[in-house]
Amino acid sequence: MVALAAAMPAPARAGGFDQEMARWVAALETRLVTLEEGMPDAAPATRIARGPVLKPGMIDSRVFDLTRRLVELGYLEPGSERDVFDELVKVSVETFQAERGLNPDGKVGGATLAALNLTPAEEVASIRETLSRIAEFSASAPATVVLVNLPAQDLTLVRDGETVLTMDTVVGSPSRPTPLLTDTITHVVVNPTWTVPPTVLKQDKLPSLRRTGSPGIDHATVWLDGEPVDPAAVDWTGVSSWRVRIVQSAGDHSALGRFRFNLTNGDHIYLHGTNAPRVFNRDRRAVSSGCVRLADPEGLADDLLRSAGFTPERITSLVNAGETRWLRLAEPMPVRFVYWPAVLRNDRVVVLPDIYGIVPPPEQIAATN
Repeated sequence: MVALAAAMPAPARAGGFDQEMARWVAALETRLVTLEEGMPDAAPATRIARGPVLKPGMIDSRVFDLTRRLVELGYLEPGSERDVFDELVKVSVETFQAERGLNPDGKVGGATLAALNLTPAEEVASIRETLSRIAEFSASAPATVVLVNLPAQDLTLVRDGETVLTMDTVVGSPSRPTPLLTDTITHVVVNPTWTVPPTVLKQDKLPSLRRTGSPGIDHATVWLDGEPVDPAAVDWTGVSSWRVRIVQSAGDHSALGRFRFNLTNGDHIYLHGTNAPRVFNRDRRAVSSGCVRLADPEGLADDLLRSAGFTPERITSLVNAGETRWLRLAEPMPVRFVYWPAVLRNDRVVVLPDIYGIVPPPEQIAATN
């Protein structure tokens, strides 16, 4: 049985997943009881109206609603309500943001506002959904697994029940969600080329070719009917996507970075690096076309390839050589993509945004109970 990646405080540390799971699930269940006992007669949660970003130094009626909400959530002591965004409020907002994986800048913008405005009923729905999905997962969870929690946008590598690596990820956007896969990693590709997948080709790159005569990809070769072409010399009007192939060469410019981790699914979903690490500074990283980008792909490659006789130094040498190399794992690595929006951070239950709209609405849950 394994625990949620987001339940592990940063930085990563080794630890028994059974113990972490027990502590985390107990916290979810305790929070669920508290919420359900308090909801029938409780006043609704304070909602903060939309408006300009709330910043330190502001005096505003919305700041009073902000501090009231922070009191309700336990980030300010009762009686701390005020309309001045002072240092105490800023520190409380930063703590709230840090626990939810938001940029802890002390400002209340759109992402922070949405997290603050989560209602108790919505929190109950997410906790129930998470507990149900964990129970299903735990029934068949391997002791060694790469676990990607999509709402938390992170990855955990577990070996023999111990956490050995965690990192941030980028996952599929709401319009192109990452599927909930049970799969295996079979190969690590060093210096991968990138063949534009069918959905991206049809919806993004072919329209770009028609509009500008370019796919908008650095160091890419465009193929038409099996032959490389100068894209600017082709009239792309009426050309079907199945006739087109676009391949980006390997290198630091590659959308896949220096590593790709091949899975076995038929949906063209895999793990990979990136040539745009700044994306990991975002609060919300559900922006990919379905594949999962990794903040530390080299760290994962080092661990997965160790049993196949590849040292970190040798892997670095292969990267520096620039040649595309397919390296087979000694044993396929199980992978699970899960959807657990209720996590435990700093001993506090935190409900993350339901990025794919999977959690049933509170009224639906109430109707079935």
